Amino acid sequence: MKSFFLLIFVLSLGIGDLFSQHLSSAEGKSSLGLGIGLPYGGFGTQISYNTANNVNAFLGLGYNLTGIGVNGGLKLIVPSKKDYEFYFTGMYGYNAVIVMKGAKEMNGTFGGPSFGSGLKINSLVQPGAFWDIGLLVPLRSASYKARLEEIEQSPYMHVNSKPWPVLFYLAYHFPLSKY
Repeated sequence: MKSFFLLIFVLSLGIGDLFSQHLSSAEGKSSLGLGIGLPYGGFGTQISYNTANNVNAFLGLGYNLTGIGVNGGLKLIVPSKKDYEFYFTGMYGYNAVIVMKGAKEMNGTFGGPSFGSGLKINSLVQPGAFWDIGLLVPLRSASYKARLEEIEQSPYMHVNSKPWPVLFYLAYHFPLSKY
């Protein structure tokens, strides 16, 4: 009789975990996102795959105003019973561009790591779909800083806007896996 109650107790713990796991964060699930920001290559897409529960690997590809922008990284998702999930992210790829009108030789894409956090807002209508909103802090490369300084020092060129120290991104993800 004691073993029966122990079995019921253990099963009840497992059932609670099933309901607290969001489909978009479950191991083996994948999605395709359309968005704007570094994780999406600028204006582009992101394909993501959950390597384990609440661990997501992604690759972003898009247009970044000078050409193709590529980024790849990981998200560590904090489990939640709510319709949203907080996560931490780290990635490597492009994190700065310079666009010069009339001086295309100064244009460039610069890479490096970026770190941040975000929020997945899970769809109530389509299982596995979600909105992805977040902030990133890019670690700019020495070559980017040197090019920017060269432009600022030149009497013939002008910097219209300085790079933001924190960047925003927004996207919507469609599930690729069956739910």
